[in-house]
Amino acid sequence: MNIPSAITILNGAFASDGGSVSLLLSDALGHKHNVLLSQHLLPPGGYPGERLSGRLFFDGSLVEIRSVDELTVISALKKANIETPTPKRNSFNPIDTAQPGMIVGDDIKNYYSKIAEGPEAALRHLVFELISYVESQEYVTYAKSHEK
Repeated sequence: MNIPSAITILNGAFASDGGSVSLLLSDALGHKHNVLLSQHLLPPGGYPGERLSGRLFFDGSLVEIRSVDELTVISALKKANIETPTPKRNSFNPIDTAQPGMIVGDDIKNYYSKIAEGPEAALRHLVFELISYVESQEYVTYAKSHEK
């Protein structure tokens, strides 16, 4: 796996599929890369083509747990620059528009609060959450209990 040590984070997303986090990156040569932490809240096998639940991927390839590749990805994310376009000012707040009786988990609530602070805060939040989970013992335990 060819993982650049210096990256810039260009964009990211938090999916409501159980918590997948996806990051769009660029290396020093301008080549695009992606990092995906697949959801780890729902049981695996929920839909066709689903990746291994709760695992880290770089450019679509599975990153082995506690490997040199994992260390390289996490290290690059920790020191990455974040570049975001200038946001259009918008008063939309997804939490404020939630319908009565809608259940919003703390993870989504925290992410939306960071979106309200701006795109850089939202991306920093996603990176922090991804790194924290991958460095945790919970990551190793979950992955081993859901191996195919």
